[in-house]
Amino acid sequence: MLRLFLRLYVILALGLAGAIWLVNFTFDELLPEANETYNREAMRGPAYALVEQLRPLLGEARDARLAELQPHYGLRLALMQRDAAELTEREQKLLADGQVVVRGDFMEFVADIDDGRQLLNIKLPEEPRWLYLWAYSLLGLCLAVVLYFWVRPHWRDLEHIRLAAQRFGDNDLGSRILLPRRSTVRELAGHFNQMAERIESLIANQRELTNAVSHELRTPIARLSFELDQLKQEADPRQSRALINDMYADLGELEEMVSELLTYASLERGATQITRESIEAHSWLDSVIGSVALEAEAAGVQLLLRTCEVDYIRIEPRFMARALINLLRNAIRYADRRVEVSLVKFGAGYEVRVNDDGPGVPMEGRAKIFEPFLRLDASRDRRTGGFGLGLALVRRVCQWHGGQVEVLDSEWGGASFRMTWAYAE
Repeated sequence: MLRLFLRLYVILALGLAGAIWLVNFTFDELLPEANETYNREAMRGPAYALVEQLRPLLGEARDARLAELQPHYGLRLALMQRDAAELTEREQKLLADGQVVVRGDFMEFVADIDDGRQLLNIKLPEEPRWLYLWAYSLLGLCLAVVLYFWVRPHWRDLEHIRLAAQRFGDNDLGSRILLPRRSTVRELAGHFNQMAERIESLIANQRELTNAVSHELRTPIARLSFELDQLKQEADPRQSRALINDMYADLGELEEMVSELLTYASLERGATQITRESIEAHSWLDSVIGSVALEAEAAGVQLLLRTCEVDYIRIEPRFMARALINLLRNAIRYADRRVEVSLVKFGAGYEVRVNDDGPGVPMEGRAKIFEPFLRLDASRDRRTGGFGLGLALVRRVCQWHGGQVEVLDSEWGGASFRMTWAYAE
C-alpha cells in the first residue's frame, strides 16, 4: 500500500504544483494587461485618497502629512520627483490620463500628485516566505490525508482480488471475490468471478469429458476386439460376413460418438463461431425431418410437421439442424407411434417443439438430462442407450443462440421438448 500511496502522492503533488505554476504563468506572462488592469483598479481608491490629502500641501508640510498617514496604511509610501522616477512613454501617458501606473510584479504603483512635478510611490508589503512555506506544507498534508483515505479502500479491495487470484492459481477453483456494493472495483471483481466460474466449469467439463470418453469408448472397442477374435475362429463365410457387418456397425458408432464429442467440445470451449443466416423456415424444417425420416420409419414411428408459422428465421443452420435432429432422434427412440414438430413465434424470438407419445421424462430428471454423458435410462443398448451427448449439445446450441431448451409434458402424455431462442439482426 505504501508504494501505491507514495506514487499517487508524488504524481498528484507534481500535478498540483504544475497547475499552480501554469495559472501564475498564464496571468503574469500571457495575460499581463488583464492582471495589470485588475491591480490598477484595486489600488485606484487608496491612491486617490492619498493624493487628495497631499495635493493641497507643499514642501515639508507634504512630507509631514505623508509621515502621519504612513502608520494608518499597510503600504510603504514615498514621494518622488518626476525626473527620478524614470518613467516610460506609456507610463507618462497613463499619468497624464489620471491613471495609476503599475510596476514590477504588480507590487509597486505610481500616482500623480500635481501635474507630474511630484509623484506618490506606493509599494505593497512583501509577502512573508514562511507563510508560503506553511501554506504549501499544509496543502501537501491535506492532500496526503485525503489521498490516504481514498487509496486505503482501493488497496484493500485490490488486495482481496490479488489473494483470490493467488488462491485460484493454487488450484482453489472455487475461490471467489465478495466486495461491498460501494466498492469502485466491484465490477472488476464481478468479471473475475465470471472468469473463475467459466474456467472452473470448463475444467470440470474437461475432466468429465475425459472420464466419460474413456468409459464410452470401452464398450465398442471391447465388442470390436471380441468380434475380431470370433472372426479369426469362424470358418463359415456367412457367419464371417455377419461379424464384419457388426464390426462396421461398431465403427459407425465410434465415428458418430467422436463426431458428437468434437462438436460438443468445440461449442463448450467457444471455439466455434456462430454466424446466423436468414433462411426459409419451411424448407429448413423439411430437410431436417427428411434426414431422420428413415430412422422413424424403421422404428415404426410417424414423423410429422405439425405447423410452421414462420416464413424466415435467423439461425446458424448447421448447428441448429444438428440440435433439432438430436431432439427428433431422442423422440423417435422413445416414442410409441408418433412424433410431431412445430415452429412458431415466441415473444421476441422463435420456438421449436418436438412432441412424442412415449413414456415422458420424470420430473426429477428433467434438469439432469441436458448434462453431458448422463442417461436416465439404465439401458445401454444401441436403441435406448445413446451416448449421453445429444441433449447436452442441444442445450449448448440454444445457449449460443441466446436461448434455452426445456422438457415438459406433451398433450399425449409423452415428452415435449421446447427449444427457444431470441431473434437477432
